[in-house]
Amino acid sequence: MKKVELLAPAGNFDCLKAAINNGADAVYLGGKNFSARAFANNFDNEELKEAIRYAHLRNVKIYVTLNTLLNEFEIDNAVKMADFYYENDVDGLLIQDLGLYYILKQKHPDFELHCSTQMHIHNLEGVKTAKKLGFKRVVLARESDLELIKEACRDDIEIEVFVHGAICTSYSGQCLMSAFTKDRSANKGMCAQCCRLRYDLLDDKGNKIKTDTDYLLSPKDMYLFDDIPDLIDVGVSSFKIEGRMKSSAYVGYVTSIYRKAIDTYLNEGRKYSLSGQESEDLKVLFNREFTNGLLIDVNDLYGQPTPNHLGIKIGDVINNKHEFTYIRLDKKLNQFDGIRINDFGCIVNMMYRDDLLVNSGLKGDIIAIKTDKKLNGAVYKTLDHVLEDQINSIPDTKIPLDMDIVIRPEENVSVRLKCEGYEYVYESQIIAQNALKSPISRDNIIKQFSKLNDTVYSLNSLNIEYEDSYLNLKDLNEIRREAVKQFDEYRLDSFSRNEIESQIRYQDLTDDVECNVIIQNGSAIHADNIDYLVNYVINPLSEYYDSEDSVISEAGGLLRPYRNKIAYYTLNCSNSYAYEFLKKLGFRHIILSTELNSQMIDHLIERYHERNSVTIIPCVFEKGRIPLMYLNNDPFMHYIDDEKGYILSDGMNKYAINEHGTVTELLSEEMSRVYTLDHEYIPFRIAD
Repeated sequence: MKKVELLAPAGNFDCLKAAINNGADAVYLGGKNFSARAFANNFDNEELKEAIRYAHLRNVKIYVTLNTLLNEFEIDNAVKMADFYYENDVDGLLIQDLGLYYILKQKHPDFELHCSTQMHIHNLEGVKTAKKLGFKRVVLARESDLELIKEACRDDIEIEVFVHGAICTSYSGQCLMSAFTKDRSANKGMCAQCCRLRYDLLDDKGNKIKTDTDYLLSPKDMYLFDDIPDLIDVGVSSFKIEGRMKSSAYVGYVTSIYRKAIDTYLNEGRKYSLSGQESEDLKVLFNREFTNGLLIDVNDLYGQPTPNHLGIKIGDVINNKHEFTYIRLDKKLNQFDGIRINDFGCIVNMMYRDDLLVNSGLKGDIIAIKTDKKLNGAVYKTLDHVLEDQINSIPDTKIPLDMDIVIRPEENVSVRLKCEGYEYVYESQIIAQNALKSPISRDNIIKQFSKLNDTVYSLNSLNIEYEDSYLNLKDLNEIRREAVKQFDEYRLDSFSRNEIESQIRYQDLTDDVECNVIIQNGSAIHADNIDYLVNYVINPLSEYYDSEDSVISEAGGLLRPYRNKIAYYTLNCSNSYAYEFLKKLGFRHIILSTELNSQMIDHLIERYHERNSVTIIPCVFEKGRIPLMYLNNDPFMHYIDDEKGYILSDGMNKYAINEHGTVTELLSEEMSRVYTLDHEYIPFRIAD
């Protein structure tokens, strides 16, 4: 059975250490710019260098997320960042932007590129396309079920799947809700979390429909812990934990339990089951309720009463007196833990039992906390500071090191170092002297070479080949330090690259693509006075129209051999390099991303002309209703009648609910845009 990778998130250096010290094989993180988690702390260049060294010395890979869309004003700086990552031996780069791909595949063809989930790879054609374009790995859409994952793993390309953490309501890379309503683009890593807000469901007459929760779009958290054996069996290469905005304790603990799940199945052939305490600890660290519904295609994604961390129930309010709330505990509560009672939350800085100040309360105790307001209901623990301290106190990983030392008079001292498949011989410039009086003792040699506390190693074995010689302790320490230092550099060099020439020839990519199409009625758009069939944006079965004039809406269709094809705005073309790449793939017209403004479009056209001496005429969105979200699971199925028109309202905006096959779309209201462009363009309208 092949080795599989456990991939953990890191929003800062503490999280990186927590991930590695709890068993991660690789860590993904972001730089200060162009990362899909713009509000995480992320890593500046010097921190990244330190992170790479810390990880590589522990045989852990570092993948960097440069996975936002890039407009013409951003693309050059993004390439400079990618150059920095390349030069500093980042193991792989997760990207979304087709223009960035186009540049890097030519500039650094040996740089391992991964299709971020933002690239919207959600079908087999998308996986095959990624392989032909030279990607090393595809991060499949979270909406992928087990059968699709199984089929995807049969291609000769690494498949990475999310196994734990937050779920986006809309398919990643296709959510425009935040950009259009809050001016914070999810494709720029600045998602305003619109799915976590309150919404009203209205009927065709504008009447509010009673629902079980106000948070109709807020999904539960992904939890595929019990499905790890099945995912290993179908051939998944990497198991990804979501959480670059989470704490180091969360990252460490989730990594540790998934390490157990993977190792238990690989080593013992059985499923690892969490104990009651492990399950409780997992939930108190963070949960919005758990589901594996996307994997097994069950619609249980929605319905929880709050979009926030639920914690675990630890008791009930039994009384309010003066400024105190009295709680009967079902589970232990410590001072400095966090609790929530309905919408009230606090850190328990002080608690009382029988009017005495205490630092903990046990099951059955009645404790009082000062709240200055009357509260009622269940009490939930949302932070366990003792648990977090325990997780964060796990020491740095140490690698067992074997050393063979040769000390002979009148010869240079040599040290052979071995660990985890690496072997290196260090020849010291220090020469052992004849022992005229007292030779150095074996005990002193052992003592000095055991001093590895400030290194990544722990001494596993020490073999000494020794003839009576004299060395002072300072020399022994210097030999040990320099031997370990050079061994570190030798091991780090193994992560360096050997540059190669690009093998991609874009004009050849469509030659062997077969048209396995399904003829269905399609929507029409109007561009250049020609009607085109729009292929599905959400297309898990890789169904494409049998038409010479077709619109490609997702990555799986990029290499289709249509005679006349248009790139839809959902391909997120945002810069002149993406435009050039799509033209090389044979696209007649290209509809630019709807997130571009006039200045960005003008600059795109100008830069394309500077490089190619050709003035392009792109298609630019002018008018229509567009889907702001594509939902794989239907949160409204329990409340609506398909024969009526329903509306979702956030109090300011209204969104039509459109059931399109197995996908639920939330449509914007009619939008018109006026572009003050200095260049010619083709106005693009979405037909009713």
